[in-house]
Amino acid sequence: MATTRIRNIKTLDIIRANNMIPSFNKFHSLNKGTQFDRWDLIPRYLAIEEHFNENDYGWEAFRKLRLHQSCEFGDGHSQKLYDQTAREEFEVLIDSIQKHGFRRKYPLIVNEDTLHITKGWLRFACCLYFEIDIIPCRYDVIDPEADYGLHWMQNDVGYTSKEMNQITGCRDRIFEKIESKILDVEIEDDEEQ
Repeated sequence: MATTRIRNIKTLDIIRANNMIPSFNKFHSLNKGTQFDRWDLIPRYLAIEEHFNENDYGWEAFRKLRLHQSCEFGDGHSQKLYDQTAREEFEVLIDSIQKHGFRRKYPLIVNEDTLHITKGWLRFACCLYFEIDIIPCRYDVIDPEADYGLHWMQNDVGYTSKEMNQITGCRDRIFEKIESKILDVEIEDDEEQ
């Protein structure tokens, strides 16, 4: 269960805890581990890009992800038709965060020890897009063991090779974009007393 107290957490701390920085990036050593297993973040980010006319495939990637996850999180039966309200609600969220920033009223839910996100991946994608460096969060005891790796994206969700290239290219763009604002900061050594 999530705590009621909201804390401000650096976006970089969440990025590091979830091993999001690509290995070719000069800041990759900031990752706390080696494996990035939340590739499901990227179709969400692609949808934001398309919302601002930066690509023409983001909403399709998002739709494909939502259809697949409907069977994982619903009653076990995959949706046959895409629920358009998911896109409409996400577009409202994107516009709200663009206009008002990340509202403290709707914090991310993260595990207290690992900072793995348990709830709020759409909002986190918006934080990356808008380069928000501090995020209101509530702690939770749940530590999701998600394996949403590239294999899952291609074999379970069913992204084509072309779509997989778009997804991996997007991850690279994210970290090029946020490099100066979020990544290029002094890091306190975790081992210091």
